[in-house]
Amino acid sequence: MCIRVRRAESADYSAACRLYAEADALHARKRPDRFRPTDRPARSRSLFDAHLADPDQVLFVAEMDGAVAGLVRVQAFERPEIADVPALTPRRYAVVQELVVAQAHQRRGIGTRLMTEAHRWARDCGLTEIGLTVYDFNQPALQLYSKLGYAPDSRRLSRKLD
Repeated sequence: MCIRVRRAESADYSAACRLYAEADALHARKRPDRFRPTDRPARSRSLFDAHLADPDQVLFVAEMDGAVAGLVRVQAFERPEIADVPALTPRRYAVVQELVVAQAHQRRGIGTRLMTEAHRWARDCGLTEIGLTVYDFNQPALQLYSKLGYAPDSRRLSRKLD
């Protein structure tokens, strides 16, 4: 089993859409209040190409036996000094916007390899922290992130309104 991680290219669009569609379907099953099934491409070509062209983000794909089996998209952010809110510290940080590993290839180290590359990219960009958001239903992802040293630093709560 050979896993190769590389920067995504425009030619990876179809493979990426297959991965996104699989993740989107899981989210639609688990959280139908926020996600819905669709028969359209999981991401538009223009959005995919915009991600590839943006110097403040990177999209890596993992290939296994020559086929794309996972992806991670990481974005850099900067919060400058805010004179009106002096308690906030300026900082440069990264956010993992998307991590997807095809279900058929999970638990083979692909997610770890993708996240390792995301961490390397963030460090190389001079960023000092990396964060992400994950739904509570996604226990496999929570286990991976915990194994990689991620820990909660805040909680987002919600409530249905009558």
